[in-house]
Amino acid sequence: MRHRRSLGVLASLLLALSSSLVSFDASAQIAVPVDDLAKGSVVATNETFSPLSLDELVRSVETSYPLLRAAEQDRVLADAESLSADGGFDPAVRGRATTIPYGGYQNDRLDFSIDQPTPLWGTRVFSGWRYGHGDFAAYDGKYQTAEYGEVRVGAQVPMWRDGPIDRRRASREKADIGRSAARYSVEEQRLVMIRAASIRYWDWVAAGRKLVIATSLLEMATKRDAQLAERVERGDLPAYERNENLRVMHQREAQVVQAERSLENASIELSLYHRSKEGVATLPDRGRLPNAIPEIDDSSTETRARLENVALADRPEPKRIAAQIAQQRVELSYAENQKRPGIDLFVMGSKDLGDGPKKIVPAELEVALILDIPILNRVNEGRRRTAEAQLAKLGEQQRYTKDRVVADVRDAESTIALAKERAAATRREVTVARTLVTSERERFDLGDSTLLLVNLREQAYAEAELREVDALLEHQRGIALLRAAVGGKRR
Repeated sequence: MRHRRSLGVLASLLLALSSSLVSFDASAQIAVPVDDLAKGSVVATNETFSPLSLDELVRSVETSYPLLRAAEQDRVLADAESLSADGGFDPAVRGRATTIPYGGYQNDRLDFSIDQPTPLWGTRVFSGWRYGHGDFAAYDGKYQTAEYGEVRVGAQVPMWRDGPIDRRRASREKADIGRSAARYSVEEQRLVMIRAASIRYWDWVAAGRKLVIATSLLEMATKRDAQLAERVERGDLPAYERNENLRVMHQREAQVVQAERSLENASIELSLYHRSKEGVATLPDRGRLPNAIPEIDDSSTETRARLENVALADRPEPKRIAAQIAQQRVELSYAENQKRPGIDLFVMGSKDLGDGPKKIVPAELEVALILDIPILNRVNEGRRRTAEAQLAKLGEQQRYTKDRVVADVRDAESTIALAKERAAATRREVTVARTLVTSERERFDLGDSTLLLVNLREQAYAEAELREVDALLEHQRGIALLRAAVGGKRR
């Protein structure tokens, strides 16, 4: 009697535990009503909770996931580099004040100038004002100015080297392309993280479904134990039948513990993506588990060829590499241009203001041709070879990336197709297993079967339900893979 009371207490505790997860209709018969075990529902601990949806999780990733926030800094860095490259065209103001208070030629000199690089064929324009007063040697006569100094304006135009492209324009063009590359890099990271979050989400949902199945099995054995105890006490059944049921109860208790651990692990992994507005990792409440994994939808009519074309057009990886190739082409163009002779046209006009010596008062026009011929030019030859090697490297990476994109689409399509077949097969298995359980229980009630066979049928039924959950899980994983494979814009 003491043993029976202990079992009664244990059964009551197990029923209280399982009632928060699943609900079954009470029955006075040994044959507990057979429903799809995975159709049980997880009861929310707070009635205001709604099931956590994949869209909600994705929004959490997009707004609060730390690694995505870190990836966003690539855009900030690219914008900063672009600003720095634009700074190459900032005007420069220069000034110099010189005095010689002691010596054979005592004089004072002031010189201010503004230098403005432009993107127009590498042209540099400048203007300035200078003032020279005092005694100057004959060879320093150019420092002397009229009463109010001398104003000047001019330009230097590269005719060959630095004409089609120079360092400033190359840096700015590469920085502009780099902003696009950074945007594609961020999008690439976003797809990777959303894909991982989606897979973790469905792992969590499936773990919840498996816990429902395990708990349902335990509840069956628990209810049956109370009924068997009455029959054994009346002498309708031998005691070993109840011992068999006790063995099954303990076995199913262990299965529930294992399912609990799997759900906790899935919750912990999902918490890395499920975050508060402040970015704090948050364990998803068990009460927010969806009641089922969505059924398979066969409405999609997109062909694999079309999906592959969409992926090649929308995936950010090929675009990012294409941007990097464009940057290296700019660098190659610059390196090749720098190997050319430098021939610059220099033009400057100047005018002294106020009274002064007659030789310096008239306006002047200065025209010069500046020649700079490189000899060995190994620096720019090295730059050219580096750019060519980088282009070759990126070309191979681009070829592989396109193959990878196509392979991702094909793998996702294969996963979805085979998951559909697997789900259909397991659904048929579940139907047959359910029929066998019902029949075996009826035979047991009539005395034509044993509890061992009933338990085996129930276990086989539960395992079929678990395989169906795995098939539906694999289908949702395939959808997540396909969505990422085509750039996240289509299913």
